[in-house]
Amino acid sequence: MAGDDRVVRPFRLTTGLLVLAVAAAVLATWLAGVLARAWEAPLAGWAILPVLSAVAAAESWRASGARGLTIPARNFWRYVAISSVLLGLGAISNAYDALHGPGAPSQKPSPLTLGLFIAASVITQFGLLRLPGARAQRGGSLQLLLDSGTVMITVALVAWHFSFRHAEAWAKVSGSVWPAVVAVVAGCASIAVFVKLASTGIGAIDRGALRILAVATGVAAAAGAMAPAFAAFPAISDGQVTSALATGFIAFAADRQRRAADLPPPPPLPARRWSVLPYLAVAAANGLLLVAGQGPDGRVLTAGAVLLTLVVVARQIHAFRDNARLLETVDRTVAQLREARDQLASQAAQDALTGLGNRRLLARRMEQMSGTPPHRLHLAIIDLDDFKQVNDRLGHNVGDELLRAVAVRLTGVVGTAGTVVRLGGDEFAILADAEPCAADALAARLADALQQPLTAGTVELMVRASIGLTDAGGAAGPAGSRELLRRADVAMYAAKDRGKHRIARYTPDLDAVATEDARIAAELRRAIDAGELHMVYQPIVRLPDGVIEAAESLIRWTHPERGFVPPSVFIPVAERTGLIAPLGEWILAEACAQSVRLHDLGVDARPEGPVRITVNVSARQLRDPDFPATVRRIMGETGADPGRLTVEVTETAVFDDELALASVRTLREMGLRIALDDFGTGHSSLGLLQICPVDVLKVDKSFVDEIGAGGSPAVIATALLQIADGLHLRAVAEGVETPEQARQLYSLGYRHAQGYHFHRPMPADDLVRVLALDAQRPRRKETASASPRSVSLGS
Repeated sequence: MAGDDRVVRPFRLTTGLLVLAVAAAVLATWLAGVLARAWEAPLAGWAILPVLSAVAAAESWRASGARGLTIPARNFWRYVAISSVLLGLGAISNAYDALHGPGAPSQKPSPLTLGLFIAASVITQFGLLRLPGARAQRGGSLQLLLDSGTVMITVALVAWHFSFRHAEAWAKVSGSVWPAVVAVVAGCASIAVFVKLASTGIGAIDRGALRILAVATGVAAAAGAMAPAFAAFPAISDGQVTSALATGFIAFAADRQRRAADLPPPPPLPARRWSVLPYLAVAAANGLLLVAGQGPDGRVLTAGAVLLTLVVVARQIHAFRDNARLLETVDRTVAQLREARDQLASQAAQDALTGLGNRRLLARRMEQMSGTPPHRLHLAIIDLDDFKQVNDRLGHNVGDELLRAVAVRLTGVVGTAGTVVRLGGDEFAILADAEPCAADALAARLADALQQPLTAGTVELMVRASIGLTDAGGAAGPAGSRELLRRADVAMYAAKDRGKHRIARYTPDLDAVATEDARIAAELRRAIDAGELHMVYQPIVRLPDGVIEAAESLIRWTHPERGFVPPSVFIPVAERTGLIAPLGEWILAEACAQSVRLHDLGVDARPEGPVRITVNVSARQLRDPDFPATVRRIMGETGADPGRLTVEVTETAVFDDELALASVRTLREMGLRIALDDFGTGHSSLGLLQICPVDVLKVDKSFVDEIGAGGSPAVIATALLQIADGLHLRAVAEGVETPEQARQLYSLGYRHAQGYHFHRPMPADDLVRVLALDAQRPRRKETASASPRSVSLGS
């Protein structure tokens, strides 16, 4: 099949087709006997027809249930099954007419017989027109209408020449010319099916099955037109031949549909540039003229040929007009495509949100400036700090407005001194030709400009940005453009690592840091799963008697090759690379498990309350909106009591960070205590103590080291203690290393401390042993002259 390379399952003889073959053989044998005048027995010829109709109806109904058919296709085969039943009923009625009608035996069909045959043909065509493809053609173009007219005229001429002009023979055999009319109508319907298939085909029905049905209609119509040929054989009727052929072809078409049921729909037929149908019609009409010669028949055929020629000419004129309209459409489409191409070329280098250039424009500018001296070609990458909070808190519409405002601000500062582009998200880039000092000055002006409030819609926002700056020294060619971007990106992340809202210029040592970070991060990821990490715990004691009231959990890493790796090395790497999230989960799970263990062993019970395990939480963890849920999940999995846990955060982690503050508040609502670490060394905003739910203030070691010398450290330590007392917070002095420091802190009013003077960080088993011994020591009452005890265990 043209345009269809599908392979249909091989033909197999089914029970229905076997019955059909036997019945057809019996009918053919009987027909041969009648033509040879060996016998007549007209009833035998009619008895086979209901069997053939029943087989055709059954096969069609089975085809309607085949897998993969659409609902319209299933309905079509059901219409065909109904048509087969009507053909069988028409054959029975025709048999009665032939055997018991007026002048029996005869070939004169009754109106009932003609009605049943016509109904069978109409129902089949109705089912065909109900298919989706048929509806599209039925309302199709004038060209299809002219093609149909060509078919009708040609069929009418053929019918006139071979049938209608011999109307007296029809009337003599069939009693009227109506059987001829029925045969011609059926023939027209058959050719209409061929026109339909030649146009576009119908994807819902297998094309092979549809072609078989078309042949069935045409052959049956041709057989029906042969009624005068059977005038000498009263036992034979054209209805017998017509019904037998139609039902046989229907059964085979239904079988073909079932064999093609599992295949995908065939591709649409390719459009044809020209049609051979009009030329064949003209050739057929002219052939009839040559055969007919002169006389009434010749005049009718001549008139028909002229009419046919006019229709064909009209069809060709219509085709020419269609082609002209098509050419106009093509020209218009080409012009539109050119215009769209020009628009895309300009838009391809433009950021749709801000109107700035994009990465394409930056790459083009870099290529154009490839001849610029390397020390003068500078690239700055600007990344807005904490932009995600704007989207999360105020919505993406405000975030988009902020990006537009930033674009305007950057463009206003740079002016004609460089090219401003948006790389994506909240990241911008500026390419400039300037001396190094001028480039540094431009970066400083950009940072200052972004500090000024920006209006995003109806909201006024403060923006901070990290800026990475580099020149093109040592970077050349196409690869140099990528290297320039990489260096600026490395510098920008270095600025973020230095505390955000910074400017960092690229230096080669930044690459060394990035490489080392990547190596440590890879080894740390492996260490989490390889069991190289373990926890130690440093007690927090009460002054003056040194009773343990809490223990801070600290992570340690023993590398299989490098040995002990300090937390000051790998914790910052985990922060920068995002590994702090899985690492923090592991730490929290270990701490929770240790808290449960201490409770189960009964060594953490104190009159003042249980010994709490303190867990350090990073700023990056707090900025994760899902972090409180993670804590809740881990406590549920380990069975930890939130009343026995303290979360320790730094003031820089929660200062001016709404997401972090929200996480801290949620943790406090869950029952965990909150400790503010390194208080006094960061922003030291007293307002933070009003908005952050804090239970413990941990005074930094830097104030404790010089507390014995008096002066400002002692004053600050005293002030911090007074703040804690005034807010009903517990103050813990960190880094106590000598008895003198412990006595001085006690004299200043401190009642809780932590440091090597009391205990060094110890493994979990040692903590259990120390807590057990500590619980057995008698408690001392606090007096003004008492001094803190120096606990030797773990020192």
